Amino acid sequence: MNYHMGVGQKSPSEDPTPHATGPLPCVLKYLQPGFSGTGGRIKSAPQDFIVEEMPLYQPVGSGEHLYLFIEKTGLSTEGVAEHLGRALGIRSRDIGFAGRKDSEAVSRQWFSAHLPEDPDENRLQTDRIRVLRLSRHANKLRPGHLSGNRFEITIRGAARPADFQTALEKLHNAGFPNYFGGQRLGVANHNALQGRRIISQAREGHTPRGNMGRNRFFVNAYQSDLFNRVLALRLGRLESLETMLSGDLAVLHRNGAFFPVSPEELDECRARAASGEISPSGPLFGYKTPLAGGIAGDMETQVLQQEGLSVDDFRFGGKRHAAKGERRALRAFARDIRHQWLPEGDKFLLMMEFTLAKGVFATSMLREIMKNDDFTGLAEEHPD
Repeated sequence: MNYHMGVGQKSPSEDPTPHATGPLPCVLKYLQPGFSGTGGRIKSAPQDFIVEEMPLYQPVGSGEHLYLFIEKTGLSTEGVAEHLGRALGIRSRDIGFAGRKDSEAVSRQWFSAHLPEDPDENRLQTDRIRVLRLSRHANKLRPGHLSGNRFEITIRGAARPADFQTALEKLHNAGFPNYFGGQRLGVANHNALQGRRIISQAREGHTPRGNMGRNRFFVNAYQSDLFNRVLALRLGRLESLETMLSGDLAVLHRNGAFFPVSPEELDECRARAASGEISPSGPLFGYKTPLAGGIAGDMETQVLQQEGLSVDDFRFGGKRHAAKGERRALRAFARDIRHQWLPEGDKFLLMMEFTLAKGVFATSMLREIMKNDDFTGLAEEHPD
C-alpha cells in the first residue's frame, strides 16, 4: 500500500482535532507509481545492509587527534564511542564521529579520539568492532564531516519485474522523493507524535521537561513528518519533482546552496532541474526557516495550517530548545548504481550497490524499488 500510517492512527475524517492526537496519516506518493516493484525484505541479517562512510577529508597523518576507521556489526555509533572511551581511558565527549550509522547493519565509519599517545590496537577490537585503519589529524571529527555513504544492500525474496531496468534508469535520471525514513518518525509515528505533543504543550505555555537532547530528537521527527507531507502534497499535485515553480527556493546539489526562482529565471531553472543540477526544496519548519513564494509557498503554508501552526511556534522553550529549521531538497539521487540478481527458490536475491549524499535515507530509495512500506520494524537509521 502506498500509505505511511501508523497502526491505530485515525483517518483524517475521524480526527477533527489534530492537536489532540498524532500527526494525520500522510500518503507518501511514489515518483514512479506505475512500476510494480520487487517486494522482498531487507535487513534479514546485519550483513544484508552494509554502509561505508565517504569522508569529507582524509586525516593528514599527524596531530593530537587519533583517527580510527572502524567496522562495526550490530552496534550503534554511540555504543562504539562509549567502548572507545572506556578502552582508551578518556571521556566520551572526546570521541568524535561524522555521522550516526544504523545499528542493524555492518557499518564502516571514522571516529576520532583526543589522544596524544598511540594506543594498543588490540584493546580496541571486539567480536563486533574491527579497527581497519589508524591515522592522525589536527582536529576532532565533527557531525557532518562526510560527503556521503556507499551502500551494499541485499533484498531477499524479491520478484523480478520485466520493467525493472527501465524503472532503475528513470530513478537514476529523475531521482527519488527525499522522504525521511519511517525509522526517523518511529513505529506508529511515535517519535513525531512526541514532538507534536512538545510543540503543542509549549504553545500553551508549558516549558518542555525531560532530557533536552531527547526532546530535540522528537521535535526533529515532527519536523521530518511535516517535510514529508509537503513533499507528498507537491508530488501529488505536480506528479514530478523536477518541475520548478516561480517562487521556489531551489537547491544546488553540488554544494547545498539555496536561491529563489524568479519568473525571469524560470525557464533556465527548469532546464537545470531536468539535468539534475538543481531541485526544488521543502522546509524543515522552524522559526528561521525561509518559506517559498507563489504556489510552492501556498503548499508549505497549507501543511502548517492543517496543524494549526506558525513558524514562530518552533521558538518553544527558549534558545536551548528552539528549532531554527532549514531547507532540504525534495528529491535525491542515487549514484554509481549496480545490481545483480541471484536465484532464491522461486524468488530472487537482489544485490544493490549505490551512493547517496549525506542526509539521504537508503530506505527511501529502496521504497521506490521495492514498493514496500513495511520498514516499521527497522532500527533507527541515521543517514548522516
